[in-house]
Order: sequence, then structure tokens, then C-alpha cells
Amino acid sequence: MKIFFQYLAVILLFIYSAYSAAQENVETVGNLPEEIFETSGLIYFNGNLITHNDSDNEAVLYELDTLSLSIQRSVTISNISNNDWEAISQDEEYIYIGDFGNNAGTRTDLAVHRILKDDYLNSNIVTATTINFSYEDQNNFSDNGNSDWDAEAFFVIDDSIIILTKQWKSLGSVAYEFSKLPGTYVASRVGVIENVGLVTDATYDSQTNRLVVIGYSSILSPFVGTVSSLNLDSIFEGYTQKSLELNFIQAEGLTQTNTSSYFFSSEYYSRQTPTIESPSRLFSFQIPDVVTEEPEIPEEPENPENPEEPKEPENPEEPENPVEPENEEYPSEPELPENNDVEDKVIIYRDNTSNQYYYSISTEKTVFGQIIYDLSGRQIWENSGEIKTRGIISHHLESSIYYLALYLEDSVIATSFAVY
Repeated sequence: MKIFFQYLAVILLFIYSAYSAAQENVETVGNLPEEIFETSGLIYFNGNLITHNDSDNEAVLYELDTLSLSIQRSVTISNISNNDWEAISQDEEYIYIGDFGNNAGTRTDLAVHRILKDDYLNSNIVTATTINFSYEDQNNFSDNGNSDWDAEAFFVIDDSIIILTKQWKSLGSVAYEFSKLPGTYVASRVGVIENVGLVTDATYDSQTNRLVVIGYSSILSPFVGTVSSLNLDSIFEGYTQKSLELNFIQAEGLTQTNTSSYFFSSEYYSRQTPTIESPSRLFSFQIPDVVTEEPEIPEEPENPENPEEPKEPENPEEPENPVEPENEEYPSEPELPENNDVEDKVIIYRDNTSNQYYYSISTEKTVFGQIIYDLSGRQIWENSGEIKTRGIISHHLESSIYYLALYLEDSVIATSFAVY
């Protein structure tokens, strides 16, 4: 649960500016075609995107134009089935397809299929060779509901395939390694990370030795994780993670187009409580190029023999710029970022003096209702009267994590917050 508290602490303490530089470049490219509403993997090859659907769909790869998102061609793999395709990767010679979706943890037929790129380019019907594998430490294959043996991410490096698991119970990931040559292997553990969320895809850049992963929290808030200098003996060493500041987006596929530009795809998602429908979409974002920096040498002052003494205020017992309290409706309210250029956004913050929680909505649309849900989706509180764009959450809430959904005239916006 640490990731949720880290994410929510950012909201509550208004360290928005620390994230904005990295997240403001996230853009929605557009909706994906209906044929790939269950997009699950993504690569960039030959100037186009390649994606596929997940379990029980056709064994087909779809090639998309990066601008129009129209399907340019469909390539059928004739000798395999789509049991649960969850990811796609590549090296110079092959395209690899990960058939290792395993929500219940019961599968004993985990596989990665590969097809020659030359075959892919020259025909719309191709055949694949198969790499079978199992996890070295999985001994229990009984169905206990959502398991820690699911996987939706992998990448190819040198002669190896690295699988990153999607742990439904532990909200972490374990890295496993095995050969990329056709055969049957027992995958070895080469890294583990805890409390990050649900990892759904990965992409590796051999030029910069950077690994980037994507995933989402249990309330569908996507994140991006980065390992700037990959160590094959400890895959997650140096891992850092940032939220993409999006809500109700089931991020699934991730690919890199150059050293700093990325696309990710989202799967169609809907639920009744709250009423949310999120179409399958393509997004883009940037990560700055990795720059090798020389160790910093501390700067010496211009006059090292006579350093300036720090100036003390004339009245040291009082602050230099005292702020007089104002007689306003919210006397202790923290200062909010303006967000005038951001439409349909809600921020929740806590006043430490009164322990009350305030909300602020940035929208020009009519707000028809407010509902607070807990993490299980259970409705805790509802307000369907006149909704102001700024106010107090007066309903008593026990210490936990919640999210506030606001129903606008044409959409729903929401954000999560912690009560402590």
C-alpha cells in the first residue's frame, strides 16, 4: 500500500510542481479502432505501431498508423492460438509475443512465441516458433482468485527474455530470465520490487541501457517506472516511479519511438459503480534523454578568504515577512496551484489546523453530483444538490484511502485522497 500513500501524499501536500514538468507532456493521441478494444501490448516497428488483443481473441497482430491510428494491415499467425497474449517485444531479427497472462495462477503452458521480421514484412499470414517456460519458484497451481503469478510485461536483451510479473495480491513485480531461443526453460529470478502497483508492460533501450515500465494502481491511476542504468543481476536496482496524473485509465501497452518519446495504449474499461466508461486509447509522453554527468565539483566562492556573513533580520524573534491572517471563509487553506490552463480537474487538500478536507474543482461545466467511494468501490457519501466548485467535505470518514468522483454534464472526473 505504500505507493498509494506516496501518491496521495503528493496530492495532499501540493507538491504538484515537482511532477508537472514530467507529466505535463502526456497527450491523448486518440481512440483506437474498435477491432483492438482489448489492446494489451505495443511495439514500434518499420514506422508504425503493432498491437494485439488479449485472451481468447484472434491470433492477429494489428499495424497502426501513428497519426490517424487507422489499421494499415493485419497479420495472422496461423499455427498458434491467443490463449492470453499480454505483451509484445522485439529484437533486430524477431517479433516476440508473450502468451503468459495468468490471473488465477493455474497455467502450466506459459509461452513466448516469435516470428521473423522478414516474414512479417512480406506476408499477412506467418508462422511462429515457441519458447516454453515455467517459474522456478511456483509450486502451487491451484485457483485462489487473483494471483501473484500473472504477467503482462517482458523485454528482450542480448540472448535473454526478461519477464516482469503482475502481482495482484502483493502489488509488486518479480523479474525472471530465460533464453530467447526456442525450447523449454525454467525461468530464474533476477529481481524483485514491492508495493509499486500492477505492472503491465515494459520497453528496453539498448542505446541508453534504460528500462521503462508502465502500469496502474488498483484505482486505475497509471504510472511510469524507470531504471536508468539496467543491471541484469538486479533488474529493479535504481527504480524510480511517477504518476501520470490520469484517472480510470487501464494502461496496457508501452513502446519507445526514440530515446525520449514513448506511446502507451489503454484497454477499454467500464464499471457501474461509479458509472465510468474509458475507451481504448493511445497516449504519448516524453522522458528526457539520459545524460552521463561528471561528478559535480563544489563551487568555490568568488572571495573565499572573506565569505559573506549571512544577514540576520533586524528583529530575529519575528519572521521577516509576517503574514497577517485574513478573515475569509477558509482561513487556514493552503495555497493551490492556479491550474487555469487545465480543464476538468479536482484537487483535495487537508487543512492541518482544523483537520478538515477541502476540494477545489477546475471546470467550466455544471457539476451534477459528488460521490465518495472506498477502495472496494462501495459508496460512502453522496451529494446531488447544488455543487459548488470549492468547498468542504463535511462527511466523517475513517482513516483510509478514498476517491471523490464528480459527475459533470458529459464526463466523470475523480481523484484519490487519504484520510489519516
